[in-house]
Amino acid sequence: IMEADHSRRIMIFEEAGIASPAMFLVGTHADKLREQPGMLEKQDEFMKKKLEGTVLLEHVIWASKDRMCFYVDNTVTDPDSGTVDPQVHLLRKKTKEVAREVAQHHKLPIPWLKFDQEVREIKEKDPTKKIATVEELQQLAMKTAGIKSKEEFQ
Repeated sequence: IMEADHSRRIMIFEEAGIASPAMFLVGTHADKLREQPGMLEKQDEFMKKKLEGTVLLEHVIWASKDRMCFYVDNTVTDPDSGTVDPQVHLLRKKTKEVAREVAQHHKLPIPWLKFDQEVREIKEKDPTKKIATVEELQQLAMKTAGIKSKEEFQ
């Protein structure tokens, strides 16, 4: 089952024009790297050389056309004020783009549409609810989509 599922995921990514699995290279402590002129560029060049000639390079989602890695400054993020490093925003944006691209090529079985609809309705009723346990989602899938086992849910 796992092999077939993995093969299916690879096929979906390939249809979307994205190597599977997609990889995002994220470096932390960008504030320390920025203290030294040219260090971000040197670090990026180091990563490019390490991955050059490997299949891993095909999987990397680049931060920009000339920057391979996302460099996050942990000192900028302040949840109380809502301040977040712009690289975090860029990483979220790129992640959503990849997910959207893959989703366009993913064929969802009809029973799962009801499950998806139920999840959306729950989110609409309580927008503050951000997390559900796997067990809660599994129970909902069994109730709405006719999923009969944990294996089928996974």
